[in-house]
Amino acid sequence: MTQPDNVGTIKQAILLIGYERMSILPLPIEEQVDEIISELDHIFEPDEGARLVATGRQILIVRTSQFFTAGHTTSGVAGSQAYIRLLGSPSPSSEVTNGYIRFVGPQDIRTPTYTSERKQINIWVNQDYLPMTLAQMQHSQRYLWVGFFGAHTYGDLHSSP
Repeated sequence: MTQPDNVGTIKQAILLIGYERMSILPLPIEEQVDEIISELDHIFEPDEGARLVATGRQILIVRTSQFFTAGHTTSGVAGSQAYIRLLGSPSPSSEVTNGYIRFVGPQDIRTPTYTSERKQINIWVNQDYLPMTLAQMQHSQRYLWVGFFGAHTYGDLHSSP
């Protein structure tokens, strides 16, 4: 059985379409974070006429992750927690090598932190966000970042399918 003459052309067109999709790469990670920072004015209300300026930031490009469901006793009080440990490499302007996302009740949410000795980002989020975070962990591009803006701190897990 012979193929129609246009099969080669169709295959080339499909390859070109695939190449065009692949060549439309997302912004470099640091530029993506800068874009997010430029939109944070609606979260942190700066003084009138002022812009938010990051006084520091750390960006972890996530390569692998580990999932934990833990029980513990702290000061004689039993508790439990779900958390994800993220391992990866720092962006060019960062030093971070690992991070934790801890899922807690609303009363236990803390400010995101960066510990330079451990090169570690810590983010505490409402446990209601666990399903969304698990979905994000399935994405091919993931990074965890924390930024400092004077008295303000912001951190998130950012992902793209």
